[in-house]
Amino acid sequence: MSRRNLLFLGMLVGLLWSAVPAGARTSEQEELAQNMPVAIVSQVLGQAQIKNVNGDWRPLYLLELLRPEDQLQTMDDGKVVVLFFFDNHLEVLDPTGQAKVAFKNLQSESGALRRAQIQARSRGQVEIPYMLLRRLRVADFAQAEDPGAYEKEQTFLSAWVKATTSPPVFYCKDLQLPTYRFQFFNEWDEFLYEGTSTEPRFKFPFRGPVQLTRNSLYYWQVLGPDDSIVVRKYPFRVLTQPLAQLVERSEKRYEALQKANKTTSIEDTDMFLLYNSQGLVDKNLHLLQEMSRKDPENPLIYRALVRAFLTRGCPAHAREALDKETALGSPDPIEKL
Repeated sequence: MSRRNLLFLGMLVGLLWSAVPAGARTSEQEELAQNMPVAIVSQVLGQAQIKNVNGDWRPLYLLELLRPEDQLQTMDDGKVVVLFFFDNHLEVLDPTGQAKVAFKNLQSESGALRRAQIQARSRGQVEIPYMLLRRLRVADFAQAEDPGAYEKEQTFLSAWVKATTSPPVFYCKDLQLPTYRFQFFNEWDEFLYEGTSTEPRFKFPFRGPVQLTRNSLYYWQVLGPDDSIVVRKYPFRVLTQPLAQLVERSEKRYEALQKANKTTSIEDTDMFLLYNSQGLVDKNLHLLQEMSRKDPENPLIYRALVRAFLTRGCPAHAREALDKETALGSPDPIEKL
């Protein structure tokens, strides 16, 4: 085909595209924007903004979930790092840049876009942190106003699971009880097993009457001898050996960076995503609390904390985090259903 014919064909395609009604293009954008998130904001330095389809420009925060057709822009002092779930790669939008989110990358004509090169970074696919998408319901906060609820939850929150050992070990606060009853349920909330201990610690029996399947979801709770609740029921996952080793390696690397005072929100986000994907509720909650101390004006961290506290069965703490989130201008409606 001659260059003249190629030029004519290009002009024809352009005319045909311009002839497509603006409403039709808008409809297609809205359809693409209904897809699940494809990326998460891993770092925001300086000033940056986001514009969703049919939305207005608003401030961009760490942990913002991004969907196709979202638009980003940075000011003179701004920089944004985006992590894509598809292959765990990072892209950087430098100052005075503009970009649109696609399924596998950012698209920009501003010349301010580049792919980040960070050493010692895993390349596996990253799971979407669905906890950030969880809708709130009135029933979630039903016990938040009970007398002494906040104080009781402090006891609940002192419990934790060591899931990197096989079998896992469970810990709760020492209330000087004669007996602690550690109860376990399957993912359908059906009772499986009860073990007792005179200490606030219980290692699941290696050859007991019930075995925990690796990479499966379970629930646990702890009761006193009089049926008082020591740990309110919440989920945990039994890690396979490779996944347990992955968590331990990642934590050692993260702790080394902390000691060297070299951690950034990129590493915080990586650990947040890892703990989410492996169902490490306790570790995730503690990490989010530390992130909120580093970035107290970020409403999305409190959004994550709301859902982490609800997962731990602590609605009074969740309500406190929700109040902080909404005070920072982030609407997070509670549905009546």
